[in-house]
Amino acid sequence: MRAACKDKISKGKFIQKFIVFLLLIILFPSEGFTVNFSINPIRIFFEGGKKTDILTIKNESEKIVALQNNAVAWTQDEKGDNIYSPTEDILFFPKLLEINPGEKKIIRIGKKVARSDTEKTYRLFIEEIPDNSKLETTAVRILMKVGIPIFIAPVKAAASGVIENIELSKGSLRLGVKNEGNTHFIIKSMKVEGTDGAGKEAYAVEKAGGYLHHGKSKEFTFAIPKDVCRTLKTLNVHIDTDRLKMEKQIEIAGEICGP
Repeated sequence: MRAACKDKISKGKFIQKFIVFLLLIILFPSEGFTVNFSINPIRIFFEGGKKTDILTIKNESEKIVALQNNAVAWTQDEKGDNIYSPTEDILFFPKLLEINPGEKKIIRIGKKVARSDTEKTYRLFIEEIPDNSKLETTAVRILMKVGIPIFIAPVKAAASGVIENIELSKGSLRLGVKNEGNTHFIIKSMKVEGTDGAGKEAYAVEKAGGYLHHGKSKEFTFAIPKDVCRTLKTLNVHIDTDRLKMEKQIEIAGEICGP
């Protein structure tokens, strides 16, 4: 009787494992993974008298890849979130292309608008076209989509930024970064370092912030544990961008760390 029970349990476990195996094949088939390819350069700059540029794409996979391209205007809202809209300012060719394994192809890019007092920003989206004829209906396919930044530089670039709207309450530091210049910058690193009454480092955190367009602001939050916050006397904020650095020192009172 016990042998029969063990046999039933073993068969039951085998069936469960087999079902899981089938589900993995259905949900993650080998045909469902996207192709690999490289793009160079990863950003396009129109400076001085430059009017055209070339983007090179290489198919690094073992499959033919079909791509479609689309240029959009790229702006940011009051929170620093990206907004995309149709544009005719950017020319590009071709709009569709097919690349064989190991092959390289180019996309020619040009601008129709002149430089002005402030930078103009766009993206060229390169998107993989699915081959539905070779894809099972139950398969999951992850398609590649890349947005290449395009910048038309101002006549005279001026980089400027400030740390603003600093608020420390209940163990949370909130601050804003504002781009006061006429061109974008990339927030590569934001470091917040805290020292205690003896001048020793008691808190440190670092994060990146991404692109920030001219005239725009973005808010960031840093969590500070209450027990650590109560030991702090000073917070030093260091922001490093690709164009400039910003720093701010904040004196801390114990009551702002919360009860």
